[in-house]
Amino acid sequence: MKRHMKNIFIVTMMTITYTIILTYFFPQMKALLMLDRAVKLVEDLGQELAVTFNLGNWLQTSNSASENDISNDKEITKESKPTYYIKADLNENSYEIDGQMNVTIENPGTDFITFYTYSYSWSPMKINKVVLNGREVTFSYDKKQLLIQNPKEEKELTFSIEFITPVPREGTRFGYKEDVWLITTWYPMLGVLDEQQNWMTRPDPIGMGDPFLFNYADYVVEWSSSPSIKWVTSGDLTSDTIIENKRKTTWKVKNVRNFALAGSKNYTQQTLQFKGNTTVTIALTDEEKFSEVVDIVRFSFPLFQSLYGQLPYSNIAIVETGHGTNFALEYPNVAIFSKDMYANNEIEHWLPHEIGHLWWYNAVGVNEIKEGWIDEGLAELSVVLYLENRYSKSAGKQLRDQYRQRNQLLVKNSPLQTMAAGMYGFKNKQEFYDSWYARSADMFLTLRDKVGEEKFNYFLNTLYKTNMGQDIREDHIVQALEDSLNLKTNLFTNWVHEPYQQTKWDIEVISADDESKRNAVDESRK
Repeated sequence: MKRHMKNIFIVTMMTITYTIILTYFFPQMKALLMLDRAVKLVEDLGQELAVTFNLGNWLQTSNSASENDISNDKEITKESKPTYYIKADLNENSYEIDGQMNVTIENPGTDFITFYTYSYSWSPMKINKVVLNGREVTFSYDKKQLLIQNPKEEKELTFSIEFITPVPREGTRFGYKEDVWLITTWYPMLGVLDEQQNWMTRPDPIGMGDPFLFNYADYVVEWSSSPSIKWVTSGDLTSDTIIENKRKTTWKVKNVRNFALAGSKNYTQQTLQFKGNTTVTIALTDEEKFSEVVDIVRFSFPLFQSLYGQLPYSNIAIVETGHGTNFALEYPNVAIFSKDMYANNEIEHWLPHEIGHLWWYNAVGVNEIKEGWIDEGLAELSVVLYLENRYSKSAGKQLRDQYRQRNQLLVKNSPLQTMAAGMYGFKNKQEFYDSWYARSADMFLTLRDKVGEEKFNYFLNTLYKTNMGQDIREDHIVQALEDSLNLKTNLFTNWVHEPYQQTKWDIEVISADDESKRNAVDESRK
C-alpha cells in the first residue's frame, strides 16, 4: 500500500514540474498541454488507485459487474491470428463436402507447415490440391497430417487447399443420422506449435475426451446445401440466398477455435435474447421439448453471464441431435446434446454442462490433451451452480457429494494415479471421467468452501476476464487467484500433481504476502 501511495505522489509531482517548465518556455502550448497532462494524470492516478485498492475488489461480486464493461475491458485478440476463408458444398447424395480453404499465416520458420485433418481413419479426408503463394506445390499426407515444405525466405504464406470430406452415416460426433447433419472438424486446420515452436503431433482418438488441438482464428465460411436444411453454426449470419435450387449461406466469426455446423430439414428454431446483445438460437426436431430446453437455457445462460462475464460472441446455438449419436458435445458457440439426454432428465445435467463450456473451452481455451481437467472441471462446477441457483443449495450439494464420493473412490482404487496424467494416461473411461470431471469439480468447490462464495466468484470472474481468447494452463489459475484475492494455496499442486493417495482434504490457503515472508525465512535458514 505504501509503495503505491508513493507512486501516486511521484506521478503527481512529475506532472506539475513538467507542466510548469514547458508552459514557461512555450506559453503558446499552455492550454493544450494543460488539458493533455490533466487527462494523462487522471489515467495514471486511476491505474495506481486500481492497483492500490485491488484487495478490496472481491467485495464487488460479479453480479454487479456490467456485461458490456467486462466485454470491453479486454481485447480478445492476444496476437495476430489467421483468417480461414472456406467455400464448401454439401452433396447430400454422396454424403461429401467438397471444399476449398484459404488461409494466410506469418512464416513460423519451421521446415514444414503442418495442417491437421480430424476425419475418421475409416473415412478420411481427401486432399486434392495445395497452392502456396500462387504456386501449386507437392505435399505429404498420411490421412492425419498434411505436411508442406516451407519456403523460409517468404515472410507470409498463403495456402489454398482443395479437399473432399466424407460425412459418415453413423452416430458419431461428426456425421449424419436421423436426418441431422453434425458437421465438425470437417476441413484442414493449421497445426499447433508448442513453446519451442515445434509442430505438435495431431492427437489420436481413444474413445473418450476431446482428442483435438486447436488455434484461435477468424472465419468466413460460404456454405452451399439444399434450401430445405436449416442450419445453426459457430458464426454470425451475413448472407443467405437461394440460387439454382441451392442455398448459399455465409457466416463470419472472430477468434474461435474451429467452425462447426448443425442442420436438419426437420429443425424448428426459437431464439432468445440476453444481455450484451447475445442471441441464443435453439434448434430441435421435437417441438414438444422446447419448453424443457428453453427453461434450462433461460436460467443457466444469464447465470453464467453474471458469474463469469459476458461472452465476446453475439450468436450462440443450442442443438439437438438424434438418438445414439454424440451424447453431449461442445464446439465454438455451439452446445450439442442428443435426444438420449431427455431420458432420466439427464438433460438438466448435461445441457448446463455444455453451456458452461461456452465460457470454459470456447471463450477461454485449454490444451485438451494435457489439461482438459480445467474446462471439464469448470463445466461440472457450472452444473452445481445451476442447481444451487435454480433450485436450492441442497440440490447442488447432492451433486457435489457425488463428486466427492467419486474422488474418494479414486483415492481407494487408483492410489498412484494423478490428474496431471494427460488424456492418454488413464487406464479406462471411468478413471478418466472420475478424474477430469468429478475430482476437478470437487477441487474447485473445495477452494470455494475455503474462501467463501463471494471471493470465489470474483476469482472466477478474474480468471475469465484476463484470459479471454487464449488457452490457459494451471499457472493461469494460480495467477488469477493471486491477482483477484492475493491468495496462494497448496490445492492445485496436491490435487493435480501428487498421487491420489496423498490427497489433502483440508487444504491450505494463505496470503501471497505471507507466503513470500515464509519463503524468505526458509531461505535464510539454509
